[in-house]
Amino acid sequence: MRLNEREIKLWQFLVFVFFLLPLVLGAINWRDKRVVNKIIVKGNKVLPSEKIVKLAGVKLGERIVELNLSELRGRIEKHKFIRFADVYTNLPDVIFIEVVEREPIAMFTSKGKIYFVDLEGVVIPAEEVGRLFSVPFLGEIERPVANVNFDSTGLRKCFELLKIALEKRAYELISELRVKNGEIVLLTTDGAVPVFLGDDEFDRKFVYLREFWKQVVLKRGYPSYIDLRYSGSIFAKFDSKN
Repeated sequence: MRLNEREIKLWQFLVFVFFLLPLVLGAINWRDKRVVNKIIVKGNKVLPSEKIVKLAGVKLGERIVELNLSELRGRIEKHKFIRFADVYTNLPDVIFIEVVEREPIAMFTSKGKIYFVDLEGVVIPAEEVGRLFSVPFLGEIERPVANVNFDSTGLRKCFELLKIALEKRAYELISELRVKNGEIVLLTTDGAVPVFLGDDEFDRKFVYLREFWKQVVLKRGYPSYIDLRYSGSIFAKFDSKN
């Protein structure tokens, strides 16, 4: 005997009610009762994992279904040293927090406090990081800004020059970079040699400095100063013994 279409649909409904529906309801119930049993932090090299978990505000034992992952991510990214954060779950009970930290390329001081600056110009208070970085010093300013790209003092100028030095592979030579009496002056990492840069052609001058250091200074020793203010020329004063 062949079943008609109506009878077939009735049997399908009964199969769903008696067999599949309990499974679906059980799965929903299991999902709703899942709690956080483990939190794993990835990508952090400076900030401790415990600090990042605290920033997120998530705790072991919390019901996963009640967590707003976007909100957790936003809390973490409020920290100045966190450039990007992602928060996601891994069945059945693990929360993953993945972060990208900022990398300081410079520092300055203001009213006795130290601030770091990353490649995007974001200013990071040292007290929020809990450690120091060996990066060029850009001097003292009266009032710190959230981003040096909005600074109206010589800090922004020095920061722009530092990025040029990075591009021209002269960054490692720089210990300090600041505006002094209207001129750009840097001190070298080795020997603390003053280098006068002038006010133009910085791309070319950083290349000159890099090659002069490699081909002359490393062989003769540290000069008293290096002067790059005059177009196409390098002047340096060496001790008579050199």
